[in-house]
Amino acid sequence: MRVYITNINGMAGAAQIGQNMVMDVASSLGYRELGIYAYNMQADSEIELNKRLDGILAGLHRGDVVVVQLPTWNSTAFDEKLLSRIRLFGVKLVIFIHDVVPLMFASNFYLMERVIAMYNQADVLIAPSQAMVDKLREHGLTTQKVVLQRMWDNPTELPMYPAHFERKIHFPGNPERFPFVREWRFDVPLHVYGTNEDLPEQVVKEAWRPNDELMMDLSRGGFGLVWMAEHDKDYMKLYCPYKLGTFLTAGIPVIVERGIANQDIIEENKLGLVVDSLEEAAELVKQLPEETYQQLVANVRGFNPLLRNGYFTRRLLIEAICAVYDKTEN
Repeated sequence: MRVYITNINGMAGAAQIGQNMVMDVASSLGYRELGIYAYNMQADSEIELNKRLDGILAGLHRGDVVVVQLPTWNSTAFDEKLLSRIRLFGVKLVIFIHDVVPLMFASNFYLMERVIAMYNQADVLIAPSQAMVDKLREHGLTTQKVVLQRMWDNPTELPMYPAHFERKIHFPGNPERFPFVREWRFDVPLHVYGTNEDLPEQVVKEAWRPNDELMMDLSRGGFGLVWMAEHDKDYMKLYCPYKLGTFLTAGIPVIVERGIANQDIIEENKLGLVVDSLEEAAELVKQLPEETYQQLVANVRGFNPLLRNGYFTRRLLIEAICAVYDKTEN
């Protein structure tokens, strides 16, 4: 029995970074890669698409285990074809849900039935949170064996600078997607990375940085903000935001909106501030004593070896394989 895992390439942004990170951790556990390149499948005929999929899956044998990271972002139709082809090999199937497109975008909700049908093919499902599982069950999910992710890792050997007490907030995010950046009028400066857009004077525009350089800069101090646009609030309660893991890996406390799927981890480990509004967030940062900040930093840096060494991902990948074969697993 061999274990394979899909991995997307040829994309930009957190979607590929997340899948590539999982692949790196999986390879350390002996998993083999099924590389999938980002492309427009509409350019393929049915025969060409089948040839492409056969090339991706050429190493599979009956009895193997395949972990499929979804979505591949090559369209729902591609994902359906991929799973159908995998099933022909008589393998055990694990589906690792990164995002649920029908829940991310209201305009894509019509895809929900098809997406649930894919998830129901899995022997084991890896989901971001219990809230996500509950939501999917409302729409017909029947797969019984589920492993919860709960947090994104960000494995690194980079050192961390000492975190200085600074009343500032970091936010890597495009104002087009996160319009609250354009309305920032609070006394605490918001450092936004990678935009040339004209923004309020309280917003400090920072140059885009590669992930490693960004984490080194973040480690110098301040808070990391995890916040969604108004139309994404419901989804926030279901999924694991990648930037949360980035901030914690960098070694700085976070500010998150109440209701986020990871709220229990943040509160129980005292990793930052859980707030109801951006106004409250700015006010708390303005008033926070330095000793409280340094205690939060100590908490984060006592917790983040889990993320810096990929232990959340290692755990879920091992638990998923155990669940495939252990008949006592529910």
